[in-house]
Amino acid sequence: MLTRGSLELEGRLVGASNASFLGEVSLDGTTLRCIYKPVRGERPLWDFTDGTLAGRERAARVVSQAGGWEIVPPTVLRDGRFGPGMCQRWVDVGSDRGLVDVVGPDIEEAGWIAVLEAEDHRGNPVLLVHKDDDRLRDMAVFDVVINNADRKGGHILLDPAGALWGCDHGVCFH
Repeated sequence: MLTRGSLELEGRLVGASNASFLGEVSLDGTTLRCIYKPVRGERPLWDFTDGTLAGRERAARVVSQAGGWEIVPPTVLRDGRFGPGMCQRWVDVGSDRGLVDVVGPDIEEAGWIAVLEAEDHRGNPVLLVHKDDDRLRDMAVFDVVINNADRKGGHILLDPAGALWGCDHGVCFH
């Protein structure tokens, strides 16, 4: 469906560093939300060959499947309104806290692991924490395998059914 369906763009995701568009793919009366990142919207990086991020996103999906992780949502290379690029199934996130958080230094919760101490924008101490969840270990192993240079808390998604997904894998395989 992602490959052959009609791709209609709904709008641009303005917080992304590269051109990224929320869209919808339709085929035979079925629709699916997606994110489309055209190659020509990729910002040059000094340490990555220009025009390769979309392909790296697709490669991450292939490795995720081959390794049995199923971390990366279905991802294809296809043409869209702005030329060739990556098209990936959109992951709606649930309303819960997620798996990564920044909390005050005195907050200790069972089932959460402190990763590092830091300061917020006002100079107040904070802790970066993550849930004690085996799926994060699996994601960390996956990130090592693909040499992911860009895992952020916002790239770790929990859908409403509780499935764990990782997104934004353009800066991998280096």
